[in-house]
Amino acid sequence: MADIAFEKDLSVAETGIEGLKVVDLAVHGDSRGWFKENWQRAKMTALGIPDLRVVQNNISYNEKRGVTRGIHAEPWDKFISVARGSVFGAWVDLREGSATYGKVFTCTLDPSRAIYVPRGVGNSFQALEDGTAYTYLVDAHWSLELKKTYTFVNLADPELGIEWPIPLSDAVISEADLNHPFLKDVVPMAPKRTLLVGSETEVGNAIRSIVECQTSLKEYDFLDKSAFDICDPRTYESIDGSMYGAIINCSTSGCDSLGGGAECESDVWTADAMGSVHLARFCAEYGINLVCLSLFTARRPDSDHLSLDLDGALLPLGLTKAMEEIAVQCCPSHYIIRLDRHLMSNNDAHSIAETILDMLKNKWPFGTYSSSGHLLGA
Repeated sequence: MADIAFEKDLSVAETGIEGLKVVDLAVHGDSRGWFKENWQRAKMTALGIPDLRVVQNNISYNEKRGVTRGIHAEPWDKFISVARGSVFGAWVDLREGSATYGKVFTCTLDPSRAIYVPRGVGNSFQALEDGTAYTYLVDAHWSLELKKTYTFVNLADPELGIEWPIPLSDAVISEADLNHPFLKDVVPMAPKRTLLVGSETEVGNAIRSIVECQTSLKEYDFLDKSAFDICDPRTYESIDGSMYGAIINCSTSGCDSLGGGAECESDVWTADAMGSVHLARFCAEYGINLVCLSLFTARRPDSDHLSLDLDGALLPLGLTKAMEEIAVQCCPSHYIIRLDRHLMSNNDAHSIAETILDMLKNKWPFGTYSSSGHLLGA
């Protein structure tokens, strides 16, 4: 067994690849063996490790020294550590559009050192000892659908220049890993997809128009309200939330007779309040950024609080919109954009669409915004 560095302070170091972070772990040892906190959410997130939404724990047991696996870029974040033995690890940025695409980082992992690997960074390792146990936490369940999105690069690619401690000619490597493409032929891993609900609305159409002009539609799914009913729990069973990085909800109720009777009030409550509860719960479960348009009639949209001082006919709508925003705020990574229904005919849907896309692209602080993009409250 490799010597383990005991009693180190928990610390995190950058690697030169965005999001890839080396973690020195505090391992406590004596004559009986050792103990460590392998994943400690509060301490690690305080040091800059993302808040990994762990849903699966995988272990790779490597019988012989020289077993070599990779290089695989997978569509999930992972926290990699070693339970027994040691490995030489090599990671390659294979993310589409990344400033460090093709960059390589290498280091040795043992029970006292782990690494956080973001989605799309290729992962590989070589066992340096017999009986090495390599373990990793991931934030998405394995599925055949997600496997289709893997990206691979060859362990022996001279462009990568990885100096394997054990020559690959002497290593134990699967046939599949021997035949991965070289970097020049790799198809980079695309970002997570964006789902737009309410594509038939004015803002939904504007977003689609901008996306068609600026990027590829392959990263977006556009669904109208009939194809994705946010009020129906069965809707969420039909999609894999781990494939999405953002959901834009443009399906705010279109009831025209806002004071027109119980049927309309019921429809508004179901579509805006209860639908938002289901949508926010789904996004929170999968760590999805949620963008919602909040359409008010008798209030100032630039207010940073909800005013329910409405006349009797509009009180049910005001309560519904308040509940809608409260529900959305239950998703930690949310954007609420407040619009004034009376001004919608004068509002530029194109401008609102540009604001939404810029929020997601440039990672604005989460919170509530006016239609012009002014932050009203976190």
